[in-house]
This record gives sequence, C-alpha cells and structure tokens, in this order.
Amino acid sequence: MAEDPRSRRWSPVSGADSARPESLASPFPRVYLPIVTSKPILAANGRDRSSRSSFSSLRTLLRAALCLWFALAVGACTSAPPFDAKAVATEWVAYMQRDYVLRPGDRLSVRVDQLAVPGEARDPVQEVSVSPTGTIDLRQLPGPLQVGGKSVGALRTLVVEAYKNQFSDPRVSVSLVQAATQSVYVCGEVFRPGPVAYQAGLTMTQAIASAGSFVHTVKHSDIRILRINQDGTQRTTRVNMDAILRDEQPDFLLLPGDVIYAQTSGIADAGNWVDLWIRRLLPFQIGGPAIGTVN
Repeated sequence: MAEDPRSRRWSPVSGADSARPESLASPFPRVYLPIVTSKPILAANGRDRSSRSSFSSLRTLLRAALCLWFALAVGACTSAPPFDAKAVATEWVAYMQRDYVLRPGDRLSVRVDQLAVPGEARDPVQEVSVSPTGTIDLRQLPGPLQVGGKSVGALRTLVVEAYKNQFSDPRVSVSLVQAATQSVYVCGEVFRPGPVAYQAGLTMTQAIASAGSFVHTVKHSDIRILRINQDGTQRTTRVNMDAILRDEQPDFLLLPGDVIYAQTSGIADAGNWVDLWIRRLLPFQIGGPAIGTVN
C-alpha cells in the first residue's frame, strides 16, 4: 500500500522543493508549515525521551546519595576512639576519691565564733550560696571571697585568713549544706532529649532510659560520649550499645557534665538526604504502597 504523502510531517527547515511531492508543492519555496501535535517526541524504541531523561537523572541522584552515605558512615566509624572500660573506670574512681570542689549553686554553712557578741542575739553561723561567678559574701568582710573551684578545707583556710584582720585568732568551721544539682545531657535520637540529674554511679544506659530510650532511627553501635577534661579540652568516646546489651563489655560510667549523643543510623542518614535533596526538589511526588504496622 502506497504511503499517503499528506501523512508525512514537514518542519520549517530549509530544503529543496524537489524532495516534496508535486501535489504538495508550495508557491512559496522553502517556507513550510509545521504540524503541531500534542503527542510527545518518541525515541526509536517508542519511549518518551523526556521521561527517560528524568529517570536517568533520578538514578544519578540516588547513586550520589548512596556514595555520600557510604562516605559519612566510614568517616563516622573512624572519628572517635572506642570505649576503653578500664580507663573509664579508673577515671571515675579518681573523681569520686578527690575532694569535693565548690561550684555555683552550692549552699554553705560558715561559723565564726567571734561573731557571737555576748548579750546580743547574733548568730555566729552564716548560710550562704555560691554565686554564678563563684563568690560568697560574709559579714564584716570588705568584699566577696572567691571560692569556686576550691575544696571545703581550702575554703576554711581562706575564711580564717580573711577574718584575721577582724579577730586575732578566728575560730572557723565550714560545712557543705547542699550541693548544687549536677547533670548529664542526652541528645540525638532519643524520645526526651535534655538534662538528666546526676547521681554517683550513673551509667550511660540509665541516662538513656531516663531520656525515654532510643527512637528507631538510632545507630546502636556508635553512641558518642563527650567529656570535658580537667584542662578544659574535650574528648569524644565511641560506645557500642549492642555490645553492652550482649554483656560483651561493661556499661559506661558517667561523670557530671558528660554529653551523650545518639546519632542516626546510616540508612536514616541516607533517607534524610534523599528527602531533603531529591524528594522535596522534584516537581512530582514519589510514593508507593504503604506498609502497615502492628502496635
């Protein structure tokens, strides 16, 4: 069956009129009217070229996301030393055996016998709180005393020296009435991030339980503990919660001020990256069948 020449498409490009059938010859040479169609331009295999290009770009983005996730996972595994149970226990014992160090918020009782004047109802005992700047104010002294970072014994010596300008032989006693509240901090993939009141012997597992436990996106094998050293520097330790729960290593003994960071798992990081850099930027939504959950 011969092809109907009228079914052929002609584009407005230059070309010889001899290539066109005579029945369709135009009196205006090389000026052709294009046929406008709503159908997409198809490749040789019949697929939409624009759709194929979109899916190719999507595959490229997904490959980039997986490469980024792999790089982050490798970097996270090597950025902090593993948990050394013996070193942590030794540090905890040393902290518990040292003298208590005064800090802002501590309440103190300071007794100076010479402040009791015979015949007057003047109490020789003063109860004071350590200020946020680490100072206390005592009666008959010209200015505040800097007590932050000192032990109770060192504070007594300081008070005796301060009152020597008032009395020849001051008799002083100092006691700690109430210690300031100390905390550790839990953040990251937990249900209730925030401070947790510290008690002697508090462990990482107990602190995480107080924060509502982990959410399902946590990386159990890589929990980070941030600790400030006595010289002011910071160090980070990597703890494997799975190993603790399998009784392969002891729990981590915390000290006041420690920060527990429960980071996301690798698959959660990849999902967040795809959602932020791919799904939200696409002009259409990517969806699929929902999987039911059992409560």
